Amino acid sequence: MTSNEGHGETDMRGLVMVARHSITQSWQPPPNDSAGPMNEMKFTAEQLPGVRRFTEEHARRYKVDEDLLGDLVIAVNEIATNAVRHGSSHAELHMWTENGRVIAEIHDSGTWTLLADPGGSPPPPEAEGGMGIWVARQICSAVHISTGISGTVVRLELSPTARYI
Repeated sequence: MTSNEGHGETDMRGLVMVARHSITQSWQPPPNDSAGPMNEMKFTAEQLPGVRRFTEEHARRYKVDEDLLGDLVIAVNEIATNAVRHGSSHAELHMWTENGRVIAEIHDSGTWTLLADPGGSPPPPEAEGGMGIWVARQICSAVHISTGISGTVVRLELSPTARYI
């Protein structure tokens, strides 16, 4: 937990929720009347620079604070990179707002055996990889992971005006 600057409130950062269940249908956004318009892009490893531009453009539309904008781009890029390097050659990014938060979901068709606490601790200093989920947890308010026979979905949530210290 960290305090919001100047407010004395606490906010959970780096929360990871892991679902070990089957994803049996194609990706669908969660039904929610308060969700804003959805934006999406399909991508491959060669299109990761476009993922970063897409994320930045939509984060600006969603009024993400300038201090957090770059961090959100980094978090989405880390998970998108994992998706096309370890999951499948093609992946999808969906972004929208919901209940005052910016949501970015990355879906690929790969499956994996989840660790009890993926990204729960920093990788060792000499590591050359394995930082994606840990980095996303440091930046986002929540990280949700679902994996099953039809692929993996990683949902990143961020309050667009959050100020963390």
